[in-house]
Amino acid sequence: MTPRPPSCRLYVLLAAAAPTALIMRRGPSAWWHLLTWDLQAGEVSSGAWLRGTLYPGRSAISPDGKLLGYFALGHGRHPWDTYFAVSKTPWLTALAAWHTHGTWTGGCEFAADNSLTISASMDSRPFHGRYPYGATVGSRTHRQNAWRPLAGEAEPIPPSLRSAVLLRRVQPDGEHALVAARTGGARPHYLREEAGGGYTPLPEAAWADWDRRGRLLMATHQGVVKIVERRSGAWAETWSRDLSGLTPDPAPSPSWARAW
Repeated sequence: MTPRPPSCRLYVLLAAAAPTALIMRRGPSAWWHLLTWDLQAGEVSSGAWLRGTLYPGRSAISPDGKLLGYFALGHGRHPWDTYFAVSKTPWLTALAAWHTHGTWTGGCEFAADNSLTISASMDSRPFHGRYPYGATVGSRTHRQNAWRPLAGEAEPIPPSLRSAVLLRRVQPDGEHALVAARTGGARPHYLREEAGGGYTPLPEAAWADWDRRGRLLMATHQGVVKIVERRSGAWAETWSRDLSGLTPDPAPSPSWARAW
């Protein structure tokens, strides 16, 4: 049986200092939907819907998971045609917005104090709102990243992936690791590095990472987010949520998301 094509694509931004993540869901077509993933409570909460274009790889959330810096192609009138904005997750209501000169952007990064570095061809001052924590515009970002290049011990990697760029992320306080194998502009292939040696491919994973408790988080190609844990010497799925069947249902952002 031919597998059904995915109805959505999932991207996940993981907070560095809190048990939370932001899910950026694309589908159907040009629709995007934001959801907060509470990793401690095991809950997913819906937020904004946008008919436009977002760039997850050039966006970031603050260390506490409460703020989102994002690039958007909104198909609106200037200056809302292409812009960078900061909002409160999981909403897109811009509390500060800068006009960008086209879609060239290099990404953004929040520091521990929520100050923001934005790498893009864009205006230095926001045309809308303000950013109270301070923003540096036009500098190259140097994202704090726990993924490190895999050294020369990658012999067990499948031959089809040996020409890929290999990055390794060690499980916090654990014995395992993840490997992301990226070829060209495609989304990476993920493998789990086992404590006893060898690699287990994770073909269903469109995204994978460890949370701060050492649990394996995954977003699948079929639109499911899940948590996998080591139990009695084996990996077991302990929580999941299917996000594939959602349909656009735009709603105004709540009052707390519309002001500092």
